[in-house]
Amino acid sequence: MPGPQSIQVPLFYRLFFTWIDPIICVWGAYMDFFDPALVLSSHIPNPTPDIGHAMILRQRGGGMLNFGFISAVLLRYTTDMTIWRIVQIADLVVDCAYFWAVHGALSAQARLGWQTWRAEDWGSLAITGAAAVARLCFLLRVGVTREAKGGSKKA
Repeated sequence: MPGPQSIQVPLFYRLFFTWIDPIICVWGAYMDFFDPALVLSSHIPNPTPDIGHAMILRQRGGGMLNFGFISAVLLRYTTDMTIWRIVQIADLVVDCAYFWAVHGALSAQARLGWQTWRAEDWGSLAITGAAAVARLCFLLRVGVTREAKGGSKKA
């Protein structure tokens, strides 16, 4: 098995994945914990949060904090391309689950046509969509150069 691949992570990806993405995660977790009506209103007009929503959103908030921590800490610790790619693949899985969930919610409301979307819908989709595009670009190595190195921890 080949050794770790060290990368010179372009500035955009370093800033996005180790600063912006973790901030988005903390912001999302805060809303999940303390403003469930706002979270639910992203794709459900006039939601009525109940104890089930609160439980699920608190769990999701914990997951958001986990993703933010991994991005903010692990990605600053290593330059190993494999680790960076694993983290982005894992986060992209979550982004895809979000899009699937949004499709289900909008479909149930007969609001799949983009003309029916509200500002809340567009905002939530834009934030997750931008992150998903950044992850895909990174995974496709857009702007990323690789060079073989012997270690995976920064000196």
